[in-house]
Amino acid sequence: MEILLLLILPLLGSCIQPLFLAKTPAKICGSVATVILFSCFLISLFIFIQPETVSLYLGNWIHIPLSATENFTIPLSFTADKVSKLLLLLITGIGTCIHLYSIGYMSEEKRVYRFFSYLNLFVFAMLCLVLGSNFLVTFLGWEGVGLCSYLLIGYWHTNPANAQAGMKAFIVNRIGDLGLLVAMFTIYYHFHTLDYVELSQKVALLSQSVILDHRDVFQWIGFSLFIAVTGKSAQIPLYVWLPDAMAGPTPVSALIHAATMVTAGIYLMTRCSFLLVLDPTVMNVIATVGCLTAFFAATIGLTQWDIKKVLAYSTVSQLGFMVIACGVGAFDAAIGHLITHAFFKALLFLGAGSVIHGMHHEQDMRHMGGLRKYMPITTITFIIGTLAIIGFPGLAGFFSKDEILYAAWTGPFGHPAFWVIGWISAWMTAFYMVRLTVYTFFGTFRGHHTPHESPLWMTVPLIILSFFSVTAGYLMIPHAISELWGGGHSWLQGWLSFPAKEGHGSVSLEWSLMGASVIAMTIFASIAIGIYVKGTSSLPSLFPRLYRLIDHKWYVDEFYIKVIVNPLKNLSQTLFILGDRFLIEGIIQTVSLLSQGIGVILSESQYGRINTYLRFFFVSLMLFLVWILV
Repeated sequence: MEILLLLILPLLGSCIQPLFLAKTPAKICGSVATVILFSCFLISLFIFIQPETVSLYLGNWIHIPLSATENFTIPLSFTADKVSKLLLLLITGIGTCIHLYSIGYMSEEKRVYRFFSYLNLFVFAMLCLVLGSNFLVTFLGWEGVGLCSYLLIGYWHTNPANAQAGMKAFIVNRIGDLGLLVAMFTIYYHFHTLDYVELSQKVALLSQSVILDHRDVFQWIGFSLFIAVTGKSAQIPLYVWLPDAMAGPTPVSALIHAATMVTAGIYLMTRCSFLLVLDPTVMNVIATVGCLTAFFAATIGLTQWDIKKVLAYSTVSQLGFMVIACGVGAFDAAIGHLITHAFFKALLFLGAGSVIHGMHHEQDMRHMGGLRKYMPITTITFIIGTLAIIGFPGLAGFFSKDEILYAAWTGPFGHPAFWVIGWISAWMTAFYMVRLTVYTFFGTFRGHHTPHESPLWMTVPLIILSFFSVTAGYLMIPHAISELWGGGHSWLQGWLSFPAKEGHGSVSLEWSLMGASVIAMTIFASIAIGIYVKGTSSLPSLFPRLYRLIDHKWYVDEFYIKVIVNPLKNLSQTLFILGDRFLIEGIIQTVSLLSQGIGVILSESQYGRINTYLRFFFVSLMLFLVWILV
C-alpha cells in the first residue's frame, strides 16, 4: 500500500497542475508540488525503516497463452529492496529540495504550472524505474524519464537552441534504449522470465561449464545492457547529449542531470550485476569505457567558461568513476559514489543557479568574480560542494572516490591501469573545480550588474544539501580508516549485501593510494588557485594548440555531424524525394488524373439528351445480343 501511495502522489501532482493550478501564482504551484514530494519522502522513509522487502502486485500487465503449458506473462509489480530503498530516499529527498528551490528560481516565469507538472511526472517515472520488479516495468520508467528530460530541457522551447538540445537528448537516449530492448528480448528468449529475482535464481543454478558454453549469449546481454547505460548515464560514445542539456532551467540540471536520471544506468548495472560478472570481457569493457569517459570529460572541463557547462562535464566524468566501479566489480562503491555525488552535484548545480539568478542570468565566469562579498551563503555552500567533489579529506566525495580508486586497483576485475587513469581524472577534477570556484567567487568583480544573494526559497536547500555533502560519506568509511577502531565493512557494504570480495587486500596499499590522491588533489587545487585568483589565465598561451583542441571539446560534435548526422540528413532527403515525392505522390496524382479523365468521359452521357441515351441503349443491346449468341 505504501508503494501504491508513493507512485500515485507524484502522478496526481502532475495532473493537478494543468487542471486546477494553471492560473494560480508560481508560488502556489511550486508549494503544492513541493508538499506532494515531501509527502513522498516521508513515505520513502517509512518504507526504508521496514526490515523486510516491500512489494506491490497490481495484476498482470501482459498475459499471452503460447501453448497448453506455457504463457507469456509480465506482471505489473513493484519491489522495494535494499538498493531501491536507498534510491527512494535520494530521489524524493533531493527532489523535495530542488522543488523548494524552484519556487524562488522560477518565480518570474509565466505558466510555471507546466514546469512543476513535468517535475512531478519525472519523479513518478523515476520511482517506476527503481521500483520495477522486472525489466519491463523498469523500461516503463526508463522511457518515462527520457520523455520528461525532453520536456524539461526544452522547457524554454521558443529558443531554437533549447528545443534542439531537448531533441538531441531524446534521440541519443533512444539509441541507448535500443540496447535495453535487445537485452530484454535476449534474456526472455534464453531464460523465459524478465523478473529480477527469478532471473538471478536461474543464473545462480547455472554451472561454470554451461556459462562457458554460452559465453556469447552472456556477452550479448552484457554489451546490450551497457549500450543502454552509455545512453542514460552519458558514457562514450553517447555522452554528447548531457552538456547540451544545460539549456534547461538550472533546477532541471540539478534534479535530472546530476542527482537522479543520469544515475539510472548505474542502477541498472547494479541490478543486473549477477549477469555482468559472468563474463570478464564485458566487465573489462565497462571499466575501460568508464576510465576513458572520466578522463575525456575531465579534460574538457579544464577549458569551459560557462559555469553550467563545467558542471555538466564534471557530471560526465563522475559518472565515469561510477562505471569504473561497476566494471571492476565494486558495485557497492558505485552506489556509494552515486549517493555522495547526488548530494554535492545537486548542491553545485543549485549553487550555480543561485549565481546565475544573482547575476541577472549571466553564465560566463569571465563576467563574474568577487561574488563572496555579495552572495555569502551561496559562496560558503558552493565551496563545500567543491571540496566534496575534489575529495577533500572528511567530506563525502573523499570516502566514495577513495573506495572506487582502491577497487580500480584491487577489485575482482581491477587493474593498476584503471587506477592511474582514475587518479589523473581525479586531480583534473580538483583543478577545474577550484578554477571555477576561485574565478567566480574570489578576485575582483568583473560583471556589468550588481549581484545579490538569492531568497530563502533558494538558499535553504543549499544549506540542507551542503550538510549532506559533508556527512553522507560516513556511510562508507574506507576499510583502512575503519581499521583504526576495530575494522569491518562500512555500513553501506553491510546494508547492500553484494557478494563480498575475498579479503580486502593490503591496508598499507590503500593508505598509499589514498595518500597519492590527497597529495595530487592538494597540489593541483593549489596550482588552480595560483593561476586564477587574479582572474587571468596563461594556459591558452602556454599550450595554444592543445588548448584550442580541448576548448572545442575534441571536435566530437563536429565529427558526429559530419560522419553521422549529415549523411543521415542527405539520405532522408533523397528518400523523401524518391519515395515520397516521386513514388507515393506520383501514384496518387496519376490515379487522380485518371479518375478525372474517366469522369469527363462518363459525364458526356449525363447531359439529359434523349439521342445520347438511345445511342447507349442501342450499343448495349447489340453487345448483349452478341454475348448471347457467342
